[in-house]
Order: sequence, then C-alpha cells, then structure tokens
Amino acid sequence: MRSKFAVALSLVAAMTISLGITPAATAATNDVVVTRAWVRSAANADQAMMMTGVFAKITNRTSKTVTLTGGTTSFAGVVEVHQVVDGVMAKKNGGIKIAPGKSVMLQPGGLHVMLLNLKKKILPGTLVDLKLTFTGTFGTAKSKVVTIKNLIGKISAAGGESYSPSPMPMPSMSATK
Repeated sequence: MRSKFAVALSLVAAMTISLGITPAATAATNDVVVTRAWVRSAANADQAMMMTGVFAKITNRTSKTVTLTGGTTSFAGVVEVHQVVDGVMAKKNGGIKIAPGKSVMLQPGGLHVMLLNLKKKILPGTLVDLKLTFTGTFGTAKSKVVTIKNLIGKISAAGGESYSPSPMPMPSMSATK
C-alpha cells in the first residue's frame, strides 16, 4: 500500500513539474504571514541591470502596524522595498507599512521587493533564499526576520514598470574599419 502511494505521489509531482505548475513559496510566523511569494526570473536586460523583483501577499497578524524594510539573500548584494508611481520605479522610503490584521500585495507595477546587484542568475525554476526584515512590536522585540524557503524564479510580464534609464544603452558589437 505504501509503495502504491509513493508511486502515485511521485507521478503527481512529476506531472506538476512537467506542466509548469509550481506552488508559490510561503512563510509564516505568529506575527507575519507571507504567501504566494515568487521572484521574477532575470531576463537578459535584467541581468545587464543586475536586478529583479519579488512579489507576494504579506499579512500582519499583530495588533500594531508592521513595516517591511528590506531583507537579505545570497543572490543579491542589496534587498530593498520599492514602489511604482506613474510608471516609474523608485525606492519606498520608510518601507511598506502593513496595518494590523491587513494584507498587502507585492506585485509588478506596484509595491514590491527589489533584489539589486545580482550575484547569481535567476532562471525560471531557480530556488532563491530570501529573508525579509520587518520592524514593529513583536512582543519585546522591535524587529522580526521571516525566512522564505523555496522562492521560485518565474517568468512574468512587467506591470508597466520603468527601470530608468530604459532601455539601458548597450554597447555596439559591430566591427569597425
């Protein structure tokens, strides 16, 4: 019976992967829940600019406002919170505030986390480690780190974002006489 279950489970997993169906990463503490998390795979232009975005739903389970301020990853030198206003991306000074009992969607064309100064390629299917840092009141602590495991690289259409300057000028590869 166990072997039949193991075979069935293996087949479901193989079919899920072959169909390109990948579950989004999740992470939870008693205070902050991160669901539907994924990282945009870095296409050629993004690799040249050495950045990409992370998107998720974040829910604040505390009785006070918490603020997403950044994070760390082995894939990038810098992790910042950003926003898109009038089609232009910029750092979100002061972080992303999440009211008590509320959720915030990090999505292309809106609020999101940026991985800057990429150290490694993020291709579709790449698993990325990410720790998000929050400030607020967490019992006696004033900050909390939420570790997201199995954050997967996916392809997505940009949500009207502008990575200024865009397009980034590329050096000419033509031969000279």
